[in-house]
Amino acid sequence: MTIQHFLKSPERFKATPVVSADATIINGTIYMTVIPTTTLVGRGTVVEQAKEVFALIEERLARHGSDKRKIGHITVWLAHVLDFPAFTQAWNEWADPECPPVRACCQVTMANKDIRVEMIVVAST
Repeated sequence: MTIQHFLKSPERFKATPVVSADATIINGTIYMTVIPTTTLVGRGTVVEQAKEVFALIEERLARHGSDKRKIGHITVWLAHVLDFPAFTQAWNEWADPECPPVRACCQVTMANKDIRVEMIVVAST
């Protein structure tokens, strides 16, 4: 079994000082959690935050030789269930219609009240 942990950059650790990896790859499967950057936290709508998270997902996957067509599953956490329709519209514009991942979406109480969306991604390399 091969496990690789890719640590957060010092800048990302300052923004979210939690000891966790930016991504972990186990036997060719990428695991990562993605939240909006501090520039949108507290200011962005759920759509703005989601679009930023989508871009961050693609950027991180590319670093590991993958892309959104190789995502098998995304868990979406929304701070407000009323954001579900707007988020789903942004999702439908972003998701690859030929290779859409399995998606679960639920409302949770976020640890940071200014974050409206967080995603957990599982993809292959």
